[in-house]
Amino acid sequence: MQLHRTRSQRGRPSSRCVRCFTYVTRFRASREIQREHFVPMPTSALVTLAPLPGAHSAESELFMSAPIPILIEDWSRVYRAVNELRSGGIVDIDRYFDEHPQAVANLRALHAFVAANDAVVSLFEADSKEHFLQHAQILLPADRLSNSAVLRAIFENRPSCQGERTLVTFKGRRVPIVWRCSLPRHEDGYRRLHFYAFDVTEQKENDDRLNALRAEAARAARVSLFGEMSASILHEVSQPLSAAGSAAEAALRWLVRDEPDIAEASAAIAQAARWARDATEICRKIRGFVGKAPVKCVDFAAADAVHAALFLVAPEAAARDVRVDSAIDPDAHVFADPLQVQQVLANLLMNGIQAIESGPSRERTLTVSVTQDGSDVVFDVRDTGPGIEQHSIDQLFQPFFTSKPDGMGMGLTIARSIVDAHNGRIWARGEPGAGCCFSFALPAHRPAANVTA
Repeated sequence: MQLHRTRSQRGRPSSRCVRCFTYVTRFRASREIQREHFVPMPTSALVTLAPLPGAHSAESELFMSAPIPILIEDWSRVYRAVNELRSGGIVDIDRYFDEHPQAVANLRALHAFVAANDAVVSLFEADSKEHFLQHAQILLPADRLSNSAVLRAIFENRPSCQGERTLVTFKGRRVPIVWRCSLPRHEDGYRRLHFYAFDVTEQKENDDRLNALRAEAARAARVSLFGEMSASILHEVSQPLSAAGSAAEAALRWLVRDEPDIAEASAAIAQAARWARDATEICRKIRGFVGKAPVKCVDFAAADAVHAALFLVAPEAAARDVRVDSAIDPDAHVFADPLQVQQVLANLLMNGIQAIESGPSRERTLTVSVTQDGSDVVFDVRDTGPGIEQHSIDQLFQPFFTSKPDGMGMGLTIARSIVDAHNGRIWARGEPGAGCCFSFALPAHRPAANVTA
């Protein structure tokens, strides 16, 4: 290339030209272009430039000393293979992976590890960079979830991708990471993909501790609610036990007569057995209520859960002079855990009783209704208490929000978690002075997959 100078171009170059020259030189040196560069300058017909001294080594030093683990990998062959899949008519890469389970591993085998910085060596607890690279394929085997994130991004021409995976170090320590990578738009760029890794061990541990605390707080709230109902429950347990004892004594009296009446004694014993079974069932429900009973979803009549919950709160309602009305569709069936549905209902019923107790209304009525609404069964618990402000309704299901001076604010949170676990929904409505209505809807039919908690 020949450059001709005019008279006006003679003399020293402007500072702007020098800055431009320096920037271009540094930029090209940083891109590791190992060839001569020709840049037009006003002071010369032809200028031959070489990379700035130490530019390449400076970049290499920054890479090696970066505090974030950076792994350079060659995905160029993978890039070509993915493009061939697209050209071959594949339109849904995830479906292709589902139909060809070995595809991810086969594509991953086309890639190679190029370089790793010191932070990677430290992350894997390796002796050296060479030590790590020798065992990189073993330390980082094909992983469907992680690798498919890269392959999907390549297939869809995305500018970047990210994912998660758990590493195993040379010392056997498991390290959860989150990684991220920017993707170029040409094949040559895939020869040196930079993967940035972030150790999230501490965050995972904090999440585990938080989840454990939440679970324990939920259980504590259930125990607290049980404490509020304990007097009523004990009364209900004592009723069948007392009845069983009375029936047994009656049977004994029939048997010790001068002429024993076997028929009457047998009938009394049958009554005693029935009341004993009822007491056992009550104890079982209480044990499951405060314990960690597993979710057991079955198809059952919604009326059964309502009657069981009413059975638990009836003495409390009577003690506070609250009338309980019910309107239940006898044909309504739900697929859920009966004990947990009973728990939600008991919670809402107790809240309604307490709300009525705290209000000035002369009408002290609690109404429970169950209706079929398409594919859902809707449970409504309506009270005639003082009602609630709209801004409070929005917070009712938040942890630790309570309108009761001695409440923990976890009862409705637990109710929501139970309903959510059953693919249902729960909500509340009401106005100040007009009472409040809590509703929740559960699937009326068994879903395709079982509910788990």
